[in-house]
Amino acid sequence: MKTSTKAKPRCFKFLSETAIRQERFDISAWQSAQLRAKLPKGIYWIQPVERGKILWNLILLIDYLTSGDRPEHQILVEEYIATLPSVG
Repeated sequence: MKTSTKAKPRCFKFLSETAIRQERFDISAWQSAQLRAKLPKGIYWIQPVERGKILWNLILLIDYLTSGDRPEHQILVEEYIATLPSVG
C-alpha cells in the first residue's frame, strides 16, 4: 500500500488590519499605505468593497515582514497563486 507524501495545502487567510494587530504585528495607517504601494493587490491584500476595509493575506504578510523578499518567500507566493482558481 502506497501512502501519499504530498503536503496538505496551506490555508491562506485574509484578515483585517485590526486582526493583524491582534496577531502581534502593529501596522500603522502609514505603514499599511507603504506596503500596499509596494506589494501586489490580489496577492498580499484585497479591498472587497470600494473604499472599504483592507484585508491582508496573513501568511504572506507575516513572512514578508519577518523575512523579506527572499527566494523562499517567492516560493510561498507561488504556492498561494497555485491555490487560486484558473481563469478562462
